[in-house]
Amino acid sequence: MMGQVIRKEVLANLLSLRFTLALLMAVVLFAVGGFAYVARYQQQSEDYWKQTNENLTKFSDNARQLYKLAFHQQRFWRQPTPLTLCAEGYERYLPNAIRSSLYYTRPPSTSGRGNFLLRRFSDIDWAFIVAVPLSFMALLFTYDSFCGEREAGTLRLMLAGSVPRYQILIGKYLGALVAFGLPLLVGLCVSLVIVVSSGKVDIAAGDWWRFLGVFLLSLLYLSVFLLLGMFVSSRVSHSVSSIVVLLLIWAGIVVLAPSFGSVVAETSVDLPPVSAFRERVLEAMRQADRDAEAGKYGKNAHEIWHEDPNNPLINPPAAARYLNTKAADIQRLWEERHGQVLAQVEAGRRFACLSPAALYQRAAETLAGTGIGRCAALYRQARDYQETLRHYLIAEDTQDPNSLHLLFDFDFGVERWGTFSKRPVDFSDVPKFQPRDPALAESLQLAMWDIGALGLFNVLLFAGSFVSFLRYDVR
Repeated sequence: MMGQVIRKEVLANLLSLRFTLALLMAVVLFAVGGFAYVARYQQQSEDYWKQTNENLTKFSDNARQLYKLAFHQQRFWRQPTPLTLCAEGYERYLPNAIRSSLYYTRPPSTSGRGNFLLRRFSDIDWAFIVAVPLSFMALLFTYDSFCGEREAGTLRLMLAGSVPRYQILIGKYLGALVAFGLPLLVGLCVSLVIVVSSGKVDIAAGDWWRFLGVFLLSLLYLSVFLLLGMFVSSRVSHSVSSIVVLLLIWAGIVVLAPSFGSVVAETSVDLPPVSAFRERVLEAMRQADRDAEAGKYGKNAHEIWHEDPNNPLINPPAAARYLNTKAADIQRLWEERHGQVLAQVEAGRRFACLSPAALYQRAAETLAGTGIGRCAALYRQARDYQETLRHYLIAEDTQDPNSLHLLFDFDFGVERWGTFSKRPVDFSDVPKFQPRDPALAESLQLAMWDIGALGLFNVLLFAGSFVSFLRYDVR
């Protein structure tokens, strides 16, 4: 009997105007998003490889003398990924470059960006299409599930037979989910066909599993709105009342709640102004200078401007302790600043996750490996690379008998005093920065909380619809 109800609902939805509109909307939006993505990805890839190759060329020039590798400031950029098709995560507006040397790795900054006014426009990726227009269209599939049939008198006839109410509820839900899943699937396929046929985007084998994961996640998210429509429909008597209530709820949880996240973040997590941060950096430098003059690091630690390595005022070991301590203190303050920025972002995202739309957006970004998480991961990887390069340089330096084996943040002293090796090295042996995206299993683990929260929304709305429909007056 339930199978008949499901077939009836699927057929009714497929023959309805709302299905045609949903299919047309999905095809158009996903096609536009696919074409826009191809053009954007090609330009981003060209910029990335140009900048990366320039960085490697400059880095290789310093391999003629080992110590110069320590003072060369490299720049790392986020590599474009095909998965931004699914959820770009506002990557165009996030910091995309990191400056790093052996002593300092600055938090990500913006480099090589185009028109800043374009930040006002949303990205037409899968996550945006599903989160906003398709979620509203999902409400149109179920807003009159019960109240509409009550008005038409068909619900009373259906319940006059032997069909239990729970079977009608489940049949309507599955029928709507199957019918609405078709436009979503067709839209995603259109987008992928456009991207693959362009020949400009290299999609790895593992990326297809992520595409499938985002599709299933999208169904889970849209199911929330199908059930929300059924729940409200079982609480009101007229379909007009149902659509008005659903429109207000949709505006609140899809549009307003995610926007309030930034307000909550700014008020709940204090982020000192840039001027205060700069003053802390200057004070840390002044304190290190005072400690050096007081002899904390050894005699004459602050005497670092003498060119003659035989000058009796020069004390390289003490200078190394002084300058490395200063560099470490400054890097620590930058780390703290970066942590404060991330804490403020996370506070806003946690509040916004009261909305299913925000949960879906964050889960989609995590599965695709994009967004703020990828930006933060790039910084962590740059810090790890900094330590890898340090170990390599120290290991190479130990093989030079003419070196004092002291490396500190002062290229003038290192060069003039001979504290570190000046021998050439084979650039092919020098560690290079290699950004790494998380594996699919790691992404699934990180997204599990958000996926579970969306699942909980589904369970609560289904339970609410079930209880409400059992008490629904069909007269």
